[in-house]
Amino acid sequence: MNKPRYAIVRPPGDSFYRAVSNHKEKNKIDPAKARRQHENYRDTLAEMVGKVIELPRDERYPDSCFTQDTALILDGHALIARTGVPTRRGETTSIVDALKPLVETLDAVPPPGSLEAGDVLRLGKNLLVGRSRRTSMAGADSLREWAERLGYRVVPVNVPPGVLHLGTAVSVMNDQLVMGLPHVLEHEVFDTVNTLPVSDDPLEACNVLVIGDQVIASGEYEVHQELEKEGFTLHRLDLQEFIRADAGPTCLTLLVE
Repeated sequence: MNKPRYAIVRPPGDSFYRAVSNHKEKNKIDPAKARRQHENYRDTLAEMVGKVIELPRDERYPDSCFTQDTALILDGHALIARTGVPTRRGETTSIVDALKPLVETLDAVPPPGSLEAGDVLRLGKNLLVGRSRRTSMAGADSLREWAERLGYRVVPVNVPPGVLHLGTAVSVMNDQLVMGLPHVLEHEVFDTVNTLPVSDDPLEACNVLVIGDQVIASGEYEVHQELEKEGFTLHRLDLQEFIRADAGPTCLTLLVE
């Protein structure tokens, strides 16, 4: 990914302990500790992008720190998502306000479709959209209609049971290298690129934030050593409170190229 001009983030509020999660340790979420982890994340991200825009905490929406889910940005155009969890849909109001001066156009996924940007990955001129519990076929169809106008092809990819988003299972490192769960990487869209299967490490190892040759990762995993051999610089952060909320490094920022 080229260096983004902006990264939109939002620290978790005190209500973060109520974030939607199926993680076995969700009841251990500590909002104060999460904010300290978020500060370290924000400071690391600030070294990798043009400018970090930090929105204020919003106690009404426990998941509002996951700004990635709320919109997809392509070539200066924004598609506002319609989250699969109805109680999250109010999060997009402040995101729209933040994006208005930063993008050329703003469109939105209409009801009844649902689409979360954590289910969308860009691989060259392909947009991979996850078939998940959070993204419906109607939402994927809205994405296709929007993206094709911008010259992209939308490719559906099944998200395995128990995995929240496609971005939870796969990370596109660049147009030639993709890391992720082996059975997801069997999709034909990955036949023309090099793949790095995450076989021996936990699922959390699959989700990393990639900006150029800089990578933010949560925790220490063997597969990330392979990324260093490929020339990436790893920033290993403690993001355990967000892992407990079924999230990872990509979930915490909305990048605007």
